[in-house]
Amino acid sequence: MRIEKLENQKIFIEIPLTAQSGKTRVKERNSFYEYGLPVATKTKSFSQKHYVEWQIGYDVDKKDKEKLSLSTLQETNFLGANGKNKALYELSEYLYYFKKWNFISKEELKNLCEFLSNVKNNEFLDSNPNLSILRSHPINKNILQMNFCYCEVKYPALMYKFS
Repeated sequence: MRIEKLENQKIFIEIPLTAQSGKTRVKERNSFYEYGLPVATKTKSFSQKHYVEWQIGYDVDKKDKEKLSLSTLQETNFLGANGKNKALYELSEYLYYFKKWNFISKEELKNLCEFLSNVKNNEFLDSNPNLSILRSHPINKNILQMNFCYCEVKYPALMYKFS
């Protein structure tokens, strides 16, 4: 999402909460441990059951002029892991300003980079069999005289509780 304004060491963005699809959406769940379902925010009031899901980007391909125009740091330049020429966008853009405003130090960023570079391939979440997505083999199921292919999909849910 585009940074609308930078003022007094604050980042202002608009978070569109009335769209049910896109990079942000409001979801509702009955318990902290459930997956939420998208809700129509124009017809439902917010409560403790609601949360905002944001699929945040990390960077932008400089060839994508439309998306690049959303970055406040279009002049930044680095080579992405996929070999594409990139600019800072969203998460990396916020980190840039957090460092510039001394919310995080260069040392903290170095430590984070060092920690991440030392994570072994077998330590990534998708390498852990207990955290993999499981799909059952499809079977035929007749419901109300209609034939369906039925299978179950089991997703892990990792939640971090801030104290």
